Amino acid sequence: MAQSSALEGQRIIDVRYEPARQPLDDRDRDRIQTIKKGAPLHMAEVSDAIDALFATGYYDDIQVEAEPAEGGLIVRFVTKTRWFVGHVGAQGKIVQPPNRGQITNGTLLNLGQAFDEKALTEAQETTTRLFRDNGLYEAKVETAIDREPDIQQLNFTFHVKTGKRAKYERPVITGKPLLSDDTIIRATGWRIRFIGWYRQVTQSLTRSGLNGILKQYQKRDRLMADAKITDLAYDAQRRRVKPTLEVNAGPKVQVRAIEAKVSRGTLRKYVPVFDERRVDRDLLVEGARNLRDYFQNQGYYDVAIDFRQREEGPDQMIIEYIISRGERFKLVNLELVGNNYFNDGVLRERMFLEPASFRFRHGRYSQAMLKKDEENIANLYKSNGFADVKVTSETKREYEGKAGQISVTMRIEEGPQRFVDSVELKGVQQLGTDEIRRFLSSLPGQPYSEFNVAVDRSAVLTRYYGAGFANATFVWRATPSSVPNHVNVEYTVNEGPRRFVRDILISGVQRTRPQLIQNALTLKPDDPLSLGAMTEAQKNLYNLGIFAKVDTGVQNPGGTALYKYVLYDIEEANRYTLNLGIGAEAGSIGGGTTNALDAPVGGTGFSPRFSLDVTRLNFLGRGHLVSLRGRVSTLEQRASFNYSLPRFQNVEGRNITFTALYEKSNNVRTFSSKRQEASVQISQQFTKALNGLFRVTYRRVSTSSVAIPTLLVPLLLQPVRLGFISANIAHDRRDNPADAHRGIYTTADFSIASKVFGSQRNFMRALVKNATYYPVHRRLWVFARETTIGVIYPFSVPAGIGGTESIPLPERFFGGGNVSHRGFPENQAGPRDIGTPAGPGGSATPPTGFPLGGNAVFFNTIELRFPLLGDNIGGVLFHDAGNVYRSLSDISFRSSQKNPQDFNYMVHAAGFGIRYRTPVGPIRVDLAYSINPPSFIGFKGTFAELLQCNPNLPASQLPTQCQGTKQNVGHLQFFFSIGQTF
Repeated sequence: MAQSSALEGQRIIDVRYEPARQPLDDRDRDRIQTIKKGAPLHMAEVSDAIDALFATGYYDDIQVEAEPAEGGLIVRFVTKTRWFVGHVGAQGKIVQPPNRGQITNGTLLNLGQAFDEKALTEAQETTTRLFRDNGLYEAKVETAIDREPDIQQLNFTFHVKTGKRAKYERPVITGKPLLSDDTIIRATGWRIRFIGWYRQVTQSLTRSGLNGILKQYQKRDRLMADAKITDLAYDAQRRRVKPTLEVNAGPKVQVRAIEAKVSRGTLRKYVPVFDERRVDRDLLVEGARNLRDYFQNQGYYDVAIDFRQREEGPDQMIIEYIISRGERFKLVNLELVGNNYFNDGVLRERMFLEPASFRFRHGRYSQAMLKKDEENIANLYKSNGFADVKVTSETKREYEGKAGQISVTMRIEEGPQRFVDSVELKGVQQLGTDEIRRFLSSLPGQPYSEFNVAVDRSAVLTRYYGAGFANATFVWRATPSSVPNHVNVEYTVNEGPRRFVRDILISGVQRTRPQLIQNALTLKPDDPLSLGAMTEAQKNLYNLGIFAKVDTGVQNPGGTALYKYVLYDIEEANRYTLNLGIGAEAGSIGGGTTNALDAPVGGTGFSPRFSLDVTRLNFLGRGHLVSLRGRVSTLEQRASFNYSLPRFQNVEGRNITFTALYEKSNNVRTFSSKRQEASVQISQQFTKALNGLFRVTYRRVSTSSVAIPTLLVPLLLQPVRLGFISANIAHDRRDNPADAHRGIYTTADFSIASKVFGSQRNFMRALVKNATYYPVHRRLWVFARETTIGVIYPFSVPAGIGGTESIPLPERFFGGGNVSHRGFPENQAGPRDIGTPAGPGGSATPPTGFPLGGNAVFFNTIELRFPLLGDNIGGVLFHDAGNVYRSLSDISFRSSQKNPQDFNYMVHAAGFGIRYRTPVGPIRVDLAYSINPPSFIGFKGTFAELLQCNPNLPASQLPTQCQGTKQNVGHLQFFFSIGQTF
């Protein structure tokens, strides 16, 4: 400012800015601006104003000019605004790899950061290098920058033309490989075997090629082998890449165990030189420690392990682990002494040591486990106020005079428990002391521990961060109270400045309607700037299911301004997805063809399954979902069209779905059914555990391929129209729906079909399921139970049809199989066809024994789930009881069948199953023994022979097979599937 001394003290008549629109929020500018209209001009204040404006982070340059005017001076701030990174996207025909996310992430242009020209140059170089690494040497990248001066934001679009991808060619191999070139090339996987063509270059394939070479050497015990690419020569005319590989085999490394037999697989698992592909003393010491723990877990508690390393010639290294196992012991007793505050059960839950059991034949014991258990118990006591606790252990080599059996005693000296006498909060101003106290766990009268203080610190700072105090700090102090073993706690909070949301800026959206995004945002302008709220809004956007990536950030996060822009940069997902699936069901299958009348209960079978799903996301930009789904197997063919409206009326968890469905099912042995259905349902998630839905359904059902002569009448073969309204409620408090260990799960479904809704049949239907899960035996075992009860009640029955018979066959309850009652094959429980007795004229229809379904169902299953082998294989003992009954009044708990025509009794089955844990749920194998399976009169013959049984002939004149033969459901049933039973 020229002649500043002459301007000192003159009156300021106006303060102006160039450009007039400044990046700072007016509230921030008024707060930090020390140059005020009507005040005298002081040079020191001008300097402070410049420093304060620079500290906001929004300016690259600031100059101040003073212009004389009538009555004083006009002070003008001439500024150069800083730009910030906004949306970063990639466009063009991009053939993966790399994908769009890899391209944009590789630019290192982070959302909200200050823009630097050097960063753009580096981003372009990084992107070009990424394409070269993936064989796209002809790729061209052009950067388009869209400036938004109102919000100081730059949006970057990288326009990509990838060109054609290069292929590998035969590499040049240097170094000392000690293997043939063909062996090394084959290990890279860069050439298609047998055909001999080279693959296209990708970064992952290049990397996996090097790993393949190292694995080839590892198979030959050359653990110190090294392979690297020193050059990738590109031939532009031929679009070929010639790698130059430097490969050094290194010496053979043999790892042996002497004085004890140890498998090669065990050595590879516990000695880390195999994984690290190098040999040094630290890794060998770690291997000795791992092997010691392994042998101690096997019962060799006195095992001593040492190692030695030697060379045999220039190309061989020998590593020997000398293992002295000593006597084998069994941990048979584990005793806790001195614990008064915590009972044994609470402490045992936190311990690794475990006495011998079916799971651990010699118990679970090692020095490392013993030490860890001592630490865990001590930490538990310390977190509850016992700062002076001491935990020691004593191991006895002979328990009750029996050699080879040991006992461990954990001795706990609890010491005095300390309590909080008072808690003083200092520095709390803007949020209020009472509000902060609600988050504290250290309260007067509560145990005192540094663990609780750490919990308090985390809770208080989380509350402050959520309220916009990003720089809040927390310190504490504890002093002895006048009462012995009591302390006074003092918490001091430095709140720091509070920041707020200036506005929310959305970028990257092309097809989605803005209102849909706004509805998902929980943050609003002028709200406290909370990282937690930002993340919650980000999660809500992801939950819409229509975005591939949602980045969130704060523009200019490090500046001193209190009002900040919150940014959401969104990449929309591909609108169309195609999923193909293949699966199978194996076991006792009760459905299928009805031509084999001699097997009404079905039999062991295999049913392949194929599925196809086509989904259109974000339909009309409203977040709606359109899907076409199909499934084909030997038991079922289904096609459906669904139109879903998530977050209906912007209510979280409320969805509406319109469905059109066609289904042909052969999963019941008696008949095939067809269903054409249209429905609309509205679902609502009331809480995290409670869900409900209401559905209106119009359905047309029909049967075909009926195996029972008594059903071959026009009335029961005619299609039936059914109109329903139904409601469903589900309450799920399981810890893991795929493999629950504790909790409760209840579902209730109620529906009514009535002529009021266009139905040709009138009935009410209710089905309730309740399952509970109780952890037992240190929470490793689980006792699970599920009870199912259902009833169908017909009313306003058409003339000429009985109440039970008025329910169409496909609408009746069918049960039995791997998820309801394992004493039956699939859908083979309940009433069966018993034919019709001879009338006065002597006519009769023969029985077939095929299942008819029922109007009532009761099943109860109990399971004891326990670990069997290791951590991934478990066992199950189960008991299934129940049946499908003719009607509600026929439900009986009798365990014996009166005669072959009686099916209204309770069938019991017991069995054993194996569960193998996988990421998608346990693979399940069950073998069940039915204690009292039903017997029935069936037909031994073909369908054509059945039709020859003329019901108008006297019984004495009918062929022998028309009289029926006694059959039964087998005692043994086998099932294989994925997922727990319930």
